[in-house]
Amino acid sequence: MEKWYAIHTKPRQEQLAANNLANQNFRCFFPKIHVWRMRRAKRLLVEEPFFTSYIFLHVDLDQVNTAPIRSTLGVTGFVRFGTYIPPIHDELIDGLIAMADDQGILTQEAPIFTPGQVVLIDEGPLTGYKAIFQAANGNERAMLLIDMLGGKVNVSTPLSALRLPD
Repeated sequence: MEKWYAIHTKPRQEQLAANNLANQNFRCFFPKIHVWRMRRAKRLLVEEPFFTSYIFLHVDLDQVNTAPIRSTLGVTGFVRFGTYIPPIHDELIDGLIAMADDQGILTQEAPIFTPGQVVLIDEGPLTGYKAIFQAANGNERAMLLIDMLGGKVNVSTPLSALRLPD
């Protein structure tokens, strides 16, 4: 019976390992995320592995010779405990696959906060202000309602600048 297994890869060779395993007709899943990074004084959106140095392989270990898998370029080997290779629960991988697009990039389906929830702004010019979360504005920003200047004001702030008040 086919199950999901974690494969340990060489550093920064997750894509190489996934491509080489796919070329051998193995079903792989390599989840990635988009992250903002500073490169040469510019802010760029880059693709990074969600699990650094790991990919997932769907295979029946009782029916397949693991030697070609272990000798695949980019692969270090199966994640194991002694001689035992533990399977990964299907629900975990299925959930990640459901959150991923065609290239395996995980997208944020739902905002961390719910509309109407009180949040605290933790960075930027509005640090320390309490606000009411209105909605996510894409994957990076949030729309908030703040009591300011004698009334309610709509503001937009990075999601990363928000947290729940203590």
